[in-house]
Amino acid sequence: MIKNRVVIVDDEEHIRSLLKDLLESNGFTAILCKDTDDGYKKILKSRPSLVVLDVNMPAVGGIELCKMLRGTPEVKNIPIIMLTVESTEVSKVVGFESGADDYITKPFSNMELVARIESLLRRARYKNKRVKIECDGLEMFLSSRTVLINKKEVLLRPKEFDLLYMLLSNPNVVVNKEVILENVFEYNAATSSRTVDTHIKNLRCALGQWGKHIKTVFGIGVKFVTCSKS
Repeated sequence: MIKNRVVIVDDEEHIRSLLKDLLESNGFTAILCKDTDDGYKKILKSRPSLVVLDVNMPAVGGIELCKMLRGTPEVKNIPIIMLTVESTEVSKVVGFESGADDYITKPFSNMELVARIESLLRRARYKNKRVKIECDGLEMFLSSRTVLINKKEVLLRPKEFDLLYMLLSNPNVVVNKEVILENVFEYNAATSSRTVDTHIKNLRCALGQWGKHIKTVFGIGVKFVTCSKS
């Protein structure tokens, strides 16, 4: 199972260190970013479960990054918690209008921050929970991990199922191989880009004529193209 990864974007090193220790002691994986440019790149690459974002940073600030994330299809639904030293009503409204899901004022209670993160993740899981995915005659049943094409079951290996789920969850969006490696294979030492290519090939074969929907974008990644976009 993929672990909950939290990206921390804050220009203060001691805050990043504090949050890293706090999150990892509570079972999360922390990814640290010193500025918004670094944060945007790592968020796109890692597709985290949640982002903790400082409002006040040099150059591009947290509000601007939040708007950028909400405007990027691949990561627009990731929950975002804003951190700020300002506690005024106006500053909170600006944060929420930029797309933030929650707002915490520095200095903050460690227990409260962890509780807020867990609450947001529960909400996100409930909101995004999909028992079934349908696309062009193909059906995925997540609870039983079965795939049907025209009501006939297709047998997939576990990683092939996970790969198909990732592609179908992002139809017509190119998914980078690095993202597949991290999210499907969790950067297992035995995996590589070639492993991803092999699983994509096997998945195409298993899907038969539906395999043509899986398109390779050379030098970038792979995507599942629906009939309306092919």
